[in-house]
Amino acid sequence: MQLSVSLLALFAAAVSSASVPRASSKCHTVHTGYLAIFTEDDPSKWIAVGLNKKKQVTYGAGDPLFKVEYQACPKLPEQKPSIDDYEGRIIVSGSSNCLTVSNPSGSAPFFLEVKKCGDNVIPPISQRWEWGNDFGAVVYWRGTSGEEEIGYTIDGQDNPVTESGTHRIELGCDQSCASFGIKPKSKLN
Repeated sequence: MQLSVSLLALFAAAVSSASVPRASSKCHTVHTGYLAIFTEDDPSKWIAVGLNKKKQVTYGAGDPLFKVEYQACPKLPEQKPSIDDYEGRIIVSGSSNCLTVSNPSGSAPFFLEVKKCGDNVIPPISQRWEWGNDFGAVVYWRGTSGEEEIGYTIDGQDNPVTESGTHRIELGCDQSCASFGIKPKSKLN
């Protein structure tokens, strides 16, 4: 009897230690959907952006939609999972490619492209994004300092500004631009 109790205790200890999850410092997916924008100050009218053959993010060009995953990176500051607020990166689903600002050390306008992801613990500035809840799950680039909230530039009719000829969407002003979202296909117009 004493042997079976000891074996049972040993088994319980082994199972218990195996099932305790260890905290990871690697980036991990917290949201999935399609990268999108909204126009006319109406957060219910989300429109997906496209990805052209050069892997540049476009608007209004008829390029294919692309599914993404927002990954929280626990080693970055300002992680607040209880209120769905994170710093992290955006990867193209099913790949090791990230949404990347192509000219992060330059000046506005900034442009987006898809490139191989950098570090899986502390992403490079060009791939660092904030997920917040200001207007219902919005996404901003953290900017060259990592402290900014840079969205896409809008014109006088609240439409995204794009580069002439390429339709690449322009990112610009800190805290006064429109934000991106990551939405399920059912929420896109």
